[in-house]
Amino acid sequence: MDKAVLDMLLAGLFRFFVWGHVALLSGLSAAVASESAAKAEDQNVLLMKNGAVVLAHTGQYDKDFPVNAMFDGDLRYYWASARSGPSGLRPQSFVIELQQQYRLHKLVVDNREMDENQFPGISAREVRFSASTESPQSGWEPVATIEALQFVRNEMVLSRPVEARWLKVEVLSNYGFALTEINELEAYGKPVGEVVPFMNPNGVYQTNYGLLKLEIDGDRVVGCYEVDKGYVHGSTNGRVFDIEWIEHKGEERGTALLVLSSSGFLNGLWYEGGMLAGPWFGTKLREGGIDCDPVTAAMGVGFRADTLVNH
Repeated sequence: MDKAVLDMLLAGLFRFFVWGHVALLSGLSAAVASESAAKAEDQNVLLMKNGAVVLAHTGQYDKDFPVNAMFDGDLRYYWASARSGPSGLRPQSFVIELQQQYRLHKLVVDNREMDENQFPGISAREVRFSASTESPQSGWEPVATIEALQFVRNEMVLSRPVEARWLKVEVLSNYGFALTEINELEAYGKPVGEVVPFMNPNGVYQTNYGLLKLEIDGDRVVGCYEVDKGYVHGSTNGRVFDIEWIEHKGEERGTALLVLSSSGFLNGLWYEGGMLAGPWFGTKLREGGIDCDPVTAAMGVGFRADTLVNH
């Protein structure tokens, strides 16, 4: 074969290999990008760690079965309704603020891990979702009513996506028991519109465990609280606080996940020994202070002064 012809054939094969390789990589990159976009769209926006916060509710049985347990993503914990009054089972309702406005395409009620075996009929049945982009008090539009099932995670894909900044969930019925339980509530969608600026989280909060002071620097948070001269530290995005609490000179400690609403309401759960201990909630004070500072509180629970510099 003529050398010039051979060189042309080799050059063509080389170009074919290179461009085929590039096309393959481009296809893989597009697939990865598409998968990432799909995952972003499928985010459960009702998780506390994703910025959802309960603003109001009709009641809970006690601190061991709190409303927030429906939004923690942990099937070990669940909500139980408050004891029924003389009129029997009443509709239970919850108002939840999302981190920002979302276009929702799927709703879920999970009844898998509760007390149904011990108390037949305690599972929620008819659960109605309504959405608002106006405020947590008005502008509600019905979205869907899900027929929740016993021992099952039941999801509903919406016939058309719905935009929401706030969700109202109403439990209209159960399967016959005096109380009602739900494992998890979920809503899936993707953000729309501009990101809503978070409220300035620095300040003092009046909580169910006394005054709590938070100081934020970037993505770090430190603070102190009145009960047992406690100290907190951890990470935050300005709305969600993933913290460790320490008290009694360092002998007791645990974690907490708290979420701050756009109106200054802080709400979440605290844990000790890796187990749910109850809700922790409060409202940011416009004025007034607390007789503690994070550095002194940290040293009081065992941190050395030299370790606090980089803490």
